[in-house]
Amino acid sequence: MPKDKNIYTFTAGLPGLPTELNKFELVSLASDSPFFFLQSVQDETVCFILVNPFMFFTDYEFEITNDVTEVMDMNASEQLAVFCIVNAGKGLKDATVNLLAPVILNVATGKARQVVLVDKRYTIRHPLSVNKPPSEKEDK
Repeated sequence: MPKDKNIYTFTAGLPGLPTELNKFELVSLASDSPFFFLQSVQDETVCFILVNPFMFFTDYEFEITNDVTEVMDMNASEQLAVFCIVNAGKGLKDATVNLLAPVILNVATGKARQVVLVDKRYTIRHPLSVNKPPSEKEDK
């Protein structure tokens, strides 16, 4: 079944939210921006800032289990989009990103899931340096 444009359904809900808040729109801040909003369709007061983690953490990697790919009807890696939730409550200078629980989207079907990884390399509050472009960060 084709999905509504940029609307994703978290069939298992999102941790910490009521289960009925499960439909979200992915909104790009700008065409060249790594940042997005994940805005609830059901409650306009619920919105998350997402980031493409690979733009800031080039060594970020994890495996998606078969049960997740089955639940999300993933047939090819091209259907996959990965984002991480940003916590900018103290401003962008002190922003952190949740690398431990990425948000996985199936761009073909509109199914979505937040996956909690079992990986000691990642934390829920990893510093996100947005002051320099990612290429400059790696050189320093």
